[in-house]
Amino acid sequence: MKALAIASLLAAGQAAAAPTQPVQEIRDSVTQFVGAALEPGGRYEVVVAQIDPRLQLPMCAQPLQAFAQSGEIKPGRNTVGVRCQADKGWTVYSVAMVKAFKQVAILNKSLRRNDVIRAEYLNFEIRDAGMMQAGYVTDASQVVDKQAVRNIPAGSVLNRQHYAEPTLVRRGERVNIQSGKFGMLITAMGTALNDGTEGQRISVKNLSSQRVIQAVVVGSGQVTVNF
Repeated sequence: MKALAIASLLAAGQAAAAPTQPVQEIRDSVTQFVGAALEPGGRYEVVVAQIDPRLQLPMCAQPLQAFAQSGEIKPGRNTVGVRCQADKGWTVYSVAMVKAFKQVAILNKSLRRNDVIRAEYLNFEIRDAGMMQAGYVTDASQVVDKQAVRNIPAGSVLNRQHYAEPTLVRRGERVNIQSGKFGMLITAMGTALNDGTEGQRISVKNLSSQRVIQAVVVGSGQVTVNF
């Protein structure tokens, strides 16, 4: 019985002496994974939650593997797992808060529905992307000469839901109908039966023949049709 007790004590001592995975290494794996997942050259602020220092996990014989629970790292709260894929594997989870700062277009004047957006109406400011709705404008070329689809107050972060291609032809207005084939160009006057943006197919009434045709908007007051 005494020998068995001594053997048990020795085994317990060896188990207690087994190396454990440093908690800081687990946290470092999270930090490195998040940093590698972010777009190079961007401006970010990353805060990784502290891991309980009392955590006792067997030292992993394999390199630690980090992964995003959602499948990707994005601005805001991210749950990141770290797994050991050795024989006695384990998985723990941590939280990484990511702030991604983007330069976005801000309106410096109020716009009404159907107003055309001009470059001078825009200011660019650095904002936290995690606090903005997806679709924010980061380049003037995305929005200049587009048309507001609703009233937009000054100070708004411009979003792709705020604008559309400008209306070049309006219902009821006179349009120039052009048709061409084999180098010949024929023109006629018509009346638009629908509003239309560039490239959009609309119904047009030919004023000479009184026929309703389908034509493609190519410019302000201009449509084309191929026969």
